Amino acid sequence: MPKIENSSLIVKARILQAATEVIRREGAVALTLETVAREAGVSKGGLLYHFPGKDALLKELLEYQLNVFEQRLQASGLPFAQAYVKLGAQDDSQGLFLGMMAALALNPSLLEVVRERWQRWYAQIPQNPDVMVAMLATDGIFIADILQLGVPEGEYKRKVLRRMLELAGG
Repeated sequence: MPKIENSSLIVKARILQAATEVIRREGAVALTLETVAREAGVSKGGLLYHFPGKDALLKELLEYQLNVFEQRLQASGLPFAQAYVKLGAQDDSQGLFLGMMAALALNPSLLEVVRERWQRWYAQIPQNPDVMVAMLATDGIFIADILQLGVPEGEYKRKVLRRMLELAGG
C-alpha cells in the first residue's frame, strides 16, 4: 500500500509543478484544468482525483509556496524577523507570485490562506515598532519587485536592506 501512496504523491507533485509552469508561462487567468492536466501528462480525471477543482489546485499551490518560504525562514538559523527581512525582500519565484496575485484577484477566498499565514508570522515578532516597520517594508519591497515598480538596485538597495535588518534586530 505505501507504494500506491508514494505514487499518488509523485503525481500530485507533478500536477503542482505543471500548474506552476502554466502560471509562469501564461498567467493565472489562462490556467485551466485541461491545460494543467496536459502539462502534467495526466488525464483531467486524474487531475480531479487529486484536486477537485481549480480553486483547490490554486489553494494547494499557494500553501505549498508559503510552506517553502516558511521552511527557508526556519532553515536560515536567524531570529524570525531578521530571516523574514533577509529572505523576503525579493521575489525568487520567477513570475509565479505575480500569477498567484492574479489568482487571488480572481478568487478572493484564496486570500484567506495568505491572511492566515501573515497573521501567524506577524504574531511571532516582538511588540516593537522598529521590527514591524522592517517587516512591513519587506512586504512593500517584495510587492514592488513583483509588480516591477522600480525597487532600488545596487548599493542603495543594499543600504536600505541593511537598515531594515538593523530595525529587525540584526
